[in-house]
Amino acid sequence: MLKVGGMFCLEKKPSPAASGVSSPESLADRLGGEDRRFCMSGRCAIYYCLLDLMQGDAKKTAYLPAYTCETVVAPYKKAGYRLLFYDVAPENLVPRFDPNVIPEISVLGLCGYYGFSFYDRDFVSQCVRAGVAVIQDITHSVFSADGIETMADYNAGSFRKWMGIASGGIAVKRKGKFKLPLFPVEEEHLRGRLACFAERERVVNRTGDASEERVEAIFWETEMRLRNMFDAYASDSLSEDLIQLCPWEDLVQKRRANYQYILSKAPFNPGALPVFPELGNGVCPSHLSLYSPDRDAAQEFLAQKGIGSTFYWPFHGEANLNDFPGTRYICDHIYSVPVDQRYTDRDMALVCDAIGELGKTITPSPAGTSSSAGA
Repeated sequence: MLKVGGMFCLEKKPSPAASGVSSPESLADRLGGEDRRFCMSGRCAIYYCLLDLMQGDAKKTAYLPAYTCETVVAPYKKAGYRLLFYDVAPENLVPRFDPNVIPEISVLGLCGYYGFSFYDRDFVSQCVRAGVAVIQDITHSVFSADGIETMADYNAGSFRKWMGIASGGIAVKRKGKFKLPLFPVEEEHLRGRLACFAERERVVNRTGDASEERVEAIFWETEMRLRNMFDAYASDSLSEDLIQLCPWEDLVQKRRANYQYILSKAPFNPGALPVFPELGNGVCPSHLSLYSPDRDAAQEFLAQKGIGSTFYWPFHGEANLNDFPGTRYICDHIYSVPVDQRYTDRDMALVCDAIGELGKTITPSPAGTSSSAGA
């Protein structure tokens, strides 16, 4: 049984007063923009933005991070875009933009990672001045103070890494209104997500023969179906309400406190080196991300100690990974442990203890391993 980690359970719907926000629209207001639509998933939201943009895009060439999720790449492929990629440095996950590509591209795909945004905003400004549209994936950065890029034409992403909701997509058009309607809720997908939450609730409550393996099976059956059939689908009303009523200021405070707790104990070692060793003002971390020379062994060891971890992301396969050495290093070494609002200082102490013990089992590779390797 995991002590820390695992899927969220379905959120309970708070009242506006209990949520700690001034009105149900306060989070939407924070997102800004002139039009906002709630979607079934992050990939649906990105695709919806592309459907809006591509009506006036004759060039249809996108410049995307090599280090990204298949979820981000898939909407561009579905929309018929030619794909170019930029590398990402392992140290602080800084994009390595090439200004020479600006004349070739019509869209810049932009993102922060795990709550931290270290991309070059001067490059973004150059793209804007050259008439390149900017679509920012805000999945990792939505709650950080600098996580919503106002120079972007669109912000899109998912809240599902932040809370227990069935449909997490959000699409924001910063200027003007979206031209097309969303499709209605896709009921089979929604049923799969809710079944997954129900099984997870039974696991947490230790009911009957419920198991994490069954949670995983339902999740991946639903997820793989989504990957094959995603389109511009709308969110369900419960998920939309949960997002709008989210007590996000409390969420930010708790996640920052948990991340800072681990930094203050400094349990790090060759098997668990922090990707972001400092927590800047206004950053809301999605996870604590770490590097290890043997990620599989590190994750297995932590699991034995009751600490669940995740690997974001396997390489999407849309380019030659040898052309992107920074991304190759990240994809080979990164993993993440949770620091979310479910957990207390006591839970973070368990994480620290497990990370500390990990250092006794995993030693540096012969060439050495550091968070700046490959930079």
